[in-house]
Amino acid sequence: MMNRERLQRAQERMRERNIDAYLVLTHDDYLYFFGQVRVQPRAIVPAAGPPILVVFRGEEAEVREDLGADDVRIFGSVAHMMKDVVGVMRELAQGKSALTVGVQMGFFTPAFLLDLFQRNNPQVKVVDIGPVMDELRIVKEPEEVERIRRAGELAAIGMRAALKALAPGVTEREVAAEAEYAMRKAGGDGTATPVYVNSGLRSGWLHGAATGKAIGAGEPVVIDLVPVAQGYCANLCRTVVVGAATDQHERMMGTYEAARQAVLQAMRPGATMRELDMAAKAVFDKAGLGEFYVMGISHGIGLAFEEIPAPTIKPAEAKVAVREGMVLTVGHSVLSIPGVGGVRLEDTYHISPSGPVPLTSFPVGLSLAI
Repeated sequence: MMNRERLQRAQERMRERNIDAYLVLTHDDYLYFFGQVRVQPRAIVPAAGPPILVVFRGEEAEVREDLGADDVRIFGSVAHMMKDVVGVMRELAQGKSALTVGVQMGFFTPAFLLDLFQRNNPQVKVVDIGPVMDELRIVKEPEEVERIRRAGELAAIGMRAALKALAPGVTEREVAAEAEYAMRKAGGDGTATPVYVNSGLRSGWLHGAATGKAIGAGEPVVIDLVPVAQGYCANLCRTVVVGAATDQHERMMGTYEAARQAVLQAMRPGATMRELDMAAKAVFDKAGLGEFYVMGISHGIGLAFEEIPAPTIKPAEAKVAVREGMVLTVGHSVLSIPGVGGVRLEDTYHISPSGPVPLTSFPVGLSLAI
């Protein structure tokens, strides 16, 4: 269903910033407002009044019935759709000397559509609406937290399936397939990222697609899962060894877990993302492993697998302070030693008044019994 309260809050902030309309082109913002997943999400949210939805002809009945939308524009091709969008912009511009339209300027906005829009609307000033949406989405509502918790349950199901499939000679791709199938079968809506399974020296990669590489005995294996439940995702990552772990791997694992615990102790409302990262780095430095630690221990998560605050993508967001109600991961970065491999351990947390509450749960250890 259409979330009119969220729309109204967005419109209030748009008016404060003199933004006349928001052209919604991203899946996560469309889902945030309208509760639906669309392959090609298109909507226009004016600074006042009901939103205007632009959909394929075959989607009209469903959109009108499910969302209760009054203003629905129908298109049969991208060119036709842009014509409708241009027409709406002209309607909104009536009586105005200029029109300011907000668009998400991040990773998930199709560049070709933004270019097409600007070329067809030279009279429109396009601005980044990211700050408006960031402020709306940074603190999660109870319903959002429950969806992320459900995604966390799916992640545990996927991790159990992955570990059950692990054996010398099994390929990374086979392990990834078992994890993804288990999460889908349990009701998941897919994954926000590929299922990452990296073994041997590839365990030192931050993110690497599962390959046809056969997993060898004694190799570290990093398994990183980001399942989706009703549009929201959670992140669970574990590192294990097939067979006996070396002393070096045990040391890396113990240090990484100690760093995570230091971050969790520091993760209180008011602490900045940089302070969390420095809490982790202090542990790695003390253990003599600081040079092998890739900064970026935590980030926001929700409708997107990395959202505000995401200092690894937007360094300025290292200054963002932790707030009650946020959902953050701990363990995003990798401890990577050339010639040895890497370790990652990641979980998802909801920030309560007293500190982080886990939304994912799975044992930690290089040798995990299934």
